[in-house]
Amino acid sequence: MTPSAESVSQMLTHDAQAIEELREVLLQERKALEQRDLDALPPLIDAKNRLMAALGEHALQRQSWLDAATLPHNHEGWQQWLHQRPDTREQAPQWQALAEHFEACRALNDINGKIIQRSRQTVGTLLDLLRGQSNDGPSLYNAQGRSGPQGGSQTLVKA
Repeated sequence: MTPSAESVSQMLTHDAQAIEELREVLLQERKALEQRDLDALPPLIDAKNRLMAALGEHALQRQSWLDAATLPHNHEGWQQWLHQRPDTREQAPQWQALAEHFEACRALNDINGKIIQRSRQTVGTLLDLLRGQSNDGPSLYNAQGRSGPQGGSQTLVKA
């Protein structure tokens, strides 16, 4: 079934709103990560999941329309689909803006992922120090012929 230009426009409008909400959630998430406000993260993660599910549903709908038109499932395929119909051509700039905003969200999410990764590394290093497993010493061969740090490994805390 070929969708009406109005339904395509509504979908793009809903996606634009969802992407703007997603951008705001990602910015809030970054702030919470930078401040290590772990209590703020669960509702933000729930909001991200809800928004991504809504965007995913629309993406699946667009894929079915692209399948019907035997076009590829990518940005260019969707641009072609919009341009093939006279009643949807005017929505091509809206789609382009939507794709650019989504790419900006992807970049924000990548930054948040790097913050999380760095925090995990820091916590892991601190835990290793508390366990006496410092990896800062020189890497030497042991009696078994294996290479590894050979510093004075003294446990700082025992439970």
